Amino acid sequence: MQKKSKLIFAQIDHIPGDVLGFAMERIMELGAKNVQLIPTITKKNRPGNIMIIDVDDQNEEVMAEFLAKELDVSGYHRINTNHIFHSVSFVEKTLNIRINEVNEKLQCKIKLMGDSARPLSVNIEHDVLVKVQKFINAKLSYYVSLKELRTIIESRLRESDDDITIEL
Repeated sequence: MQKKSKLIFAQIDHIPGDVLGFAMERIMELGAKNVQLIPTITKKNRPGNIMIIDVDDQNEEVMAEFLAKELDVSGYHRINTNHIFHSVSFVEKTLNIRINEVNEKLQCKIKLMGDSARPLSVNIEHDVLVKVQKFINAKLSYYVSLKELRTIIESRLRESDDDITIEL
């Protein structure tokens, strides 16, 4: 599948990291589909950044105004593109968590990319993973890193059942 899109490339310098972080959050709130920040070295060997913003037609003017007011960006490059993508859907699965012979259940949304009958990719989104980690810590008084938890859960996701069992 594909859709028309625009990428804004804005060159930014003399802005501290906390302001850039705030700006990225605000740009997403203003309607960007995605925003990325790439550190650079400018022509005068100074540190800088290139901000790439994926934006729709209706949000470009709002983004341009925000970039000028908040980050002192006087101009930017725009590339009209076609975003090529696979369909994405979500399914609910019950996560059965076993720790030291204690069992708990938690409903989780799982992301499928492509045809849901034969997905190209199956994974757990970061915010859902954080929710699972907090649940395990609060309910079962057990700590597991996000990295380890992701590995354990995603190793079981291709199972066709609506229930996934993990043991920690």
